[in-house]
Amino acid sequence: MAAISPRLVVFVAVLLLLLLATATTTQCHRHGKRHRHHAVAAKGAAAAAATPGVTDVHAVCRTTPHPDSCLASTAAHLDAVSAEVAAAAISVQLLPPNILSVALASLRGALAAVSSLSPALSSALSPPSSGANNSGENTVVITVAKDGSGNYRTVGEAVAAAPNNSAARTVIRVRAGTYEENVEVPPYKTNIALVGDGRGATVITGSRSAADGWTTFRSATFGVSGEGFMARDVTFRNTAGAAKGQAVALRVSADMAAAYRCGVEGHQDALYAHSFRQFYRECAVSGTVDLVFGDAAAVLQACELVAGAPVAGQSNVLTAQARGDPNEDTGFSVHNCTVVASPELLASGVSTRTFLGRPWRPYARAVVMDSYLGPLVDRAGWVEWPGAEPGRAETVYFGEYGNGGPGAAMDGRVGWAGFHDMGYDEAAQFSVDNLISGDQWLAATSFPYDDDV
Repeated sequence: MAAISPRLVVFVAVLLLLLLATATTTQCHRHGKRHRHHAVAAKGAAAAAATPGVTDVHAVCRTTPHPDSCLASTAAHLDAVSAEVAAAAISVQLLPPNILSVALASLRGALAAVSSLSPALSSALSPPSSGANNSGENTVVITVAKDGSGNYRTVGEAVAAAPNNSAARTVIRVRAGTYEENVEVPPYKTNIALVGDGRGATVITGSRSAADGWTTFRSATFGVSGEGFMARDVTFRNTAGAAKGQAVALRVSADMAAAYRCGVEGHQDALYAHSFRQFYRECAVSGTVDLVFGDAAAVLQACELVAGAPVAGQSNVLTAQARGDPNEDTGFSVHNCTVVASPELLASGVSTRTFLGRPWRPYARAVVMDSYLGPLVDRAGWVEWPGAEPGRAETVYFGEYGNGGPGAAMDGRVGWAGFHDMGYDEAAQFSVDNLISGDQWLAATSFPYDDDV
């Protein structure tokens, strides 16, 4: 038998801790009136019922102050754990019998698989620290500069130096320059504010891709799992190129995450809005296939969505939302944005069909409201997911409201039961306040936002 690596030991320990949290957690630390509420999937529920000792997470969460919050992220975070397994090249045969089925059954109906852990469990997963925890109100400022004039030369070093599980804001000030690194903000690095010298001036860049053996989740140049993350005046870039498939520039798996005046640049799968509540204001997001994708509740407001030049024969798709259960409060809201073609796409002279979205999962939700849609937007507006099960066009919710521009004409749009030419009351359900409870947390970011449609 192959030797069991230390990474495997850590992974199994995390799974066991998650099981413990599922059985014993009596307090959730998510806040707000509207969080994602995932029902336990039928398969996961059946597995849990068949596995002795797996606690009914719904019963556990009903004993907490915020039951809806307690049930926040489930199936989406299973993807993250699966990615960890793949990234570590762990063979399931090395795991003790039953542990994988028990863990997956619990995770599917439990708290999010890392980023929604209780404070105690989050602390347990933190690295050893001597006085690094900061629960007070003193803001910590860390400066990053390539020339050595700051505290650190790389963004990754600054993130590692930030206090763990901090209730106070940690500002990481990144001076102008191009930082070639892949950065991960783990769940115990909370309330980090990443502040650059301007979009295009401060650039964090990487080139991981599916073609080079990375999972979509781990291909991200910059990944965030720490709650309360903010970014301002920074560009996140993945330079892998269209031919290399999935290659994420920015992945966000954190609650109450917000970005202002940022750039997200890639090709396929540029912005992975993975899970929880997210807000993007005055950002420029450029890419090709599934430009913004994931299962978050995310609002993109006053942003520019730039369709690039894909591989020959591909179409551009601006959103691919992954809501897999009708009980989830997730969805994408594109509000007061502009949809335009990149200079590369215009210069190519190739006629590339560009769609507003497609359903990654059966109950996908995405709306485009009060936005300018350039002539590149296909008359159909929306497109089916290749190979999807029959009937997905009836279970999705795709909508448009108040759009203008040459690509906004409603004649010729898909005739699906799941497509909606929305009125105000329908559109209002996808406002900042209603979709992500922005009235409860966005003011603290100091970022501007419009709370209504």
